[in-house]
Amino acid sequence: MFYILITVISFIAGSITGLIGASGVMVIVPGLVMLGCSTFDAIGCSLFADALASLVVAWTYSRYGNLNLRQGWLIALGSVLGAQLGSFISPHLPEMGVGGSFGVLLLVSAAMFWRKGSKKAAIKPEGRATSNDEVKGFLKVLRDNPKTSGTILGVLVGIISGILGAGGGVMILLILVFVMGYKVHEGVGTSTLIMAFTAASGALGHAFTGNLPMDIAVPSAIGTVIGGRLTAGFANKTNEAVLGKIVGIIFAVLGALMIFGVGS
Repeated sequence: MFYILITVISFIAGSITGLIGASGVMVIVPGLVMLGCSTFDAIGCSLFADALASLVVAWTYSRYGNLNLRQGWLIALGSVLGAQLGSFISPHLPEMGVGGSFGVLLLVSAAMFWRKGSKKAAIKPEGRATSNDEVKGFLKVLRDNPKTSGTILGVLVGIISGILGAGGGVMILLILVFVMGYKVHEGVGTSTLIMAFTAASGALGHAFTGNLPMDIAVPSAIGTVIGGRLTAGFANKTNEAVLGKIVGIIFAVLGALMIFGVGS
């Protein structure tokens, strides 16, 4: 029954990954902790499961032409390096405190994606939500210097993902859609591929610190892969405006759960 529950929990997490490109950490970590795992073992298993599920989800999105690594590979490189640092910092931090801040980020992100879904006309067919000529200020500086901004933002994403046990999908998706100007579908597909490398790097770091029990990590991965594959196909058949609102709703729910400590 223990392993069945792990697989069910992970299936739910994978379904979220396939639909909106977010890491399953908000489901897997509290779920495994409730089943008796230590927080740090749960984080390691979450990263392992994220890595495999993200590869499957990214492959599904690529079949629909929603994978674009023109700036994404720089974020991937930075996030892999940052994840190593974050995974070694994680065991030295208190188990409480970070989740609430991440929950606030999710709520803000929810509002941004809901607004984007409500402004379907602003999404351009050539693949950018807004062109470089339409943005100003700091955002324009970031978009005009994609190599530097992509690498730096990637490192920051990696550090946070290594600490939280997340693959960084939420933050990568935000960068791709609102900084780099990707469409939502394209952002989800690309962020999951980047998340695969980030999560794999973080999982390796947790393995080195002894926080990756494979008897738990394997059923976690099986559940996330199945869930991710099923919902990724559905997401790719959903139009851009609707997907933006779906992302916003799920982010809002996950953010509220993290802030109010459900499952902790």
